Amino acid sequence: MSTTQTFWQSLSELFGAAPIALTDVYQLQHSTPNLVAYTLPFVFVFTLLEFVLARFSEHHTYEQQETKGSLLIGLGNLAVNLLLKTVLVSGAIWVYNLLPWRMQFNWYTLIPCFVIYDFCSYWSHRISHYCRFFWATHVVHHSAEHYNLTVAFRQSWVQHFKTVFFIPVALMGFHPIIVLVASQLSTLYQFWVHTEAIGKLHPFIEKHFGTPSNHRVHHGSQEKYLDKNFGATFMIWDHLFGSFQYEEEQPVYGITTPVESKTNPFILNFHEYRDMLRDIRHSDGIGEMLFFIFASPAKIYRHKLARVPKLVSSAQKTSNWLFKIALIMALLALGQVLFAQEKKPADLPTPKSKDLLFFLQRTPDANTVIYELNYKNDGTVNQENPVKGSWIRYEEQGRYQNLSGIEEKFAYGVKCRALGNNQFEIRLAAYKKMPLYLIKSESDQQYRMYIKDEGKNLLLKRVFVKVNGGSFWFPKVQYIDLFTVNSESGAEVLKRINLG
Repeated sequence: MSTTQTFWQSLSELFGAAPIALTDVYQLQHSTPNLVAYTLPFVFVFTLLEFVLARFSEHHTYEQQETKGSLLIGLGNLAVNLLLKTVLVSGAIWVYNLLPWRMQFNWYTLIPCFVIYDFCSYWSHRISHYCRFFWATHVVHHSAEHYNLTVAFRQSWVQHFKTVFFIPVALMGFHPIIVLVASQLSTLYQFWVHTEAIGKLHPFIEKHFGTPSNHRVHHGSQEKYLDKNFGATFMIWDHLFGSFQYEEEQPVYGITTPVESKTNPFILNFHEYRDMLRDIRHSDGIGEMLFFIFASPAKIYRHKLARVPKLVSSAQKTSNWLFKIALIMALLALGQVLFAQEKKPADLPTPKSKDLLFFLQRTPDANTVIYELNYKNDGTVNQENPVKGSWIRYEEQGRYQNLSGIEEKFAYGVKCRALGNNQFEIRLAAYKKMPLYLIKSESDQQYRMYIKDEGKNLLLKRVFVKVNGGSFWFPKVQYIDLFTVNSESGAEVLKRINLG
């Protein structure tokens, strides 16, 4: 009997804490250990060590502009946290005082608080991937195309919108200091998982805890890796709710549509809000407006793609009769002989070459640019410039000709950047915004060119450029068609980029 009374007495004492006066907010802040500040020297040392090791190894995980962007975002995030700390602590005290089951400050309450905090973190993270409003507070963290410890610094300056997901932790009655410490521990734990320097750990750890391998999967853009491994410290939530995925192949990092700046922290933080506002302005009614704000980024992307053919079809109907008249006049003026000499890109033969990666055709030109693997004299692929472009002059009996210097720089050349592990980022001079990826297959050791679309690897076969005016070396491009194949299903996929 006495044992039962002692238990209920202890429980009553645990949940019988006195309210905290809001005037004590600064004293409470001073009493809360600043774990992030204490560990900053270690964060700096380990980041510098990883940077130096990457600098002198073949596996280049750092890119100068991207690293600058990560550091600027991190500094801005620290400033925002300092500005909002008093507001957040005051809010925690206010909720704590409302509750009749306030817990006393005891160190052992940190254990259940941390577990519950991690559970809320899982849902905050998961919903951020399925709701555009919250994705806008998270996309900056996924915008890096290299995976290193500085990616942990890429925390949105407006991420405090997601505080709403952690209200259940406060409602449990934990002391505000305990909640703040749990939050700091969660943040610090997630620092070390942003690295490629650590491989896979013991199977038990990989299954139950957040690790670099598990989090690399989360940042991967391949279809099998999309929306997986949301857990911060514990992977048990991913197992319970069907979002767990082991690392099976080298992830390709970044987002589907690369950001135009790698360094500007304002663009990196707010570009999704800018795009959201643009979509809202062009929405058809309240329903579509709300869709553009709260639907998942994947659904919005597919919805916007579906709208493009309708707009193109409408424009074609409007100008169809003008086109026919112009065509008849051109035929009458030029005559049948000139017409017979004109060869349309659609009628051009498909190039054949064992080293062919993809080819490019444009209108009104009647030749083809091919892109092949670039070998050195010793027969190995040139690691600095693995892709070379050249002409096939069909009007000159199919003669091969190298690109001129001007064509290389402004029209048909490519810029190559090694990503490590036999992977390269390739960008066309004609459209630098969209990266292509040259990847060596582990199965047959062959290089192939891919683009990323909604996290899927699409095998690039052909590029068609619609030119409407301009000059030969500086054409005015109306749109670019990418003819691709889904590497998993084998289905052909046409991706159009409208520029005009």
